[in-house]
Amino acid sequence: MRHLILFTFTALLLLTSCDKKIYTNETPQEIVVEGWIDAGGYPIVMLSKSIPISSEWQSFENLDEYVIKWGKVTVSDGEKEVVLTGKYDSDYYPPYIYTTTEIQGVAGKKYKLMVSYNEFYAEAETTIPEIVELEAIYGTYSDNKYILKAKIDDNPNEHNYYKFFARVIDRDNMYLSSNIAVINDADYNFPAEIPIEIGSSMLYDKHLRDFVLTKEHSVRIKFAAIDSVAYTFWNDYKNVVEISRNSMFRYNNNIHSNIKGGLGYWFGYGATEYLCLSNKHNEPIKISR
Repeated sequence: MRHLILFTFTALLLLTSCDKKIYTNETPQEIVVEGWIDAGGYPIVMLSKSIPISSEWQSFENLDEYVIKWGKVTVSDGEKEVVLTGKYDSDYYPPYIYTTTEIQGVAGKKYKLMVSYNEFYAEAETTIPEIVELEAIYGTYSDNKYILKAKIDDNPNEHNYYKFFARVIDRDNMYLSSNIAVINDADYNFPAEIPIEIGSSMLYDKHLRDFVLTKEHSVRIKFAAIDSVAYTFWNDYKNVVEISRNSMFRYNNNIHSNIKGGLGYWFGYGATEYLCLSNKHNEPIKISR
């Protein structure tokens, strides 16, 4: 994860709380965790406080006041326990993360996250699934748009889940969730071709939210094997995003979280990354770690 921006989880809660009886009484503030660790990568964690849902008018002009910059974030791999360092990082928004190079993700291992800040304490566990690589990435035209499609093969003897993230070069500083992004292998006949729809951020100007991919763009693709817990979260997220676009419907179901004592997620990704160059969309280049 993505993989996302801070406040996404809180913002989605605001979008789904349309019933007056839900927000006539102010909801308690909670800690929001967005964290992940890739196979071969290092843990990335972002912390914030949720925006209380209230019937009173609230200004969200200064979201920085909800960012937690002095939390204690600890990750354990069962052999060693490391306190992550908080630092400024312009590749994320808000530009503040907790990370370390002392623990590196390994497929098959379990990782425990512990977070404390003032009265808040939250924890979660995740396992990094084994890596599954894409067979290929292709570019095709459909409805005057350039669509990237990934060819995936799958072990029929296993029940697997997958997730796509994408980052458009010169547009995005970080990976964003692909719109048609979460895959349950029980729903497909493999080998299969899956479209990779480029996502966008709620922070973008309108012309960027209406972005259309062309052959001139270069795109980085992150393909991750995920576990069933991460699949449930991302499937809930997808439903909220899709249904919230239609004012005729509302989505009141909670987004499932594996964070005990807070909101959000802590996931392990069996991830591989690919670079699709503007002049070589049919020849994906795997990014070395």
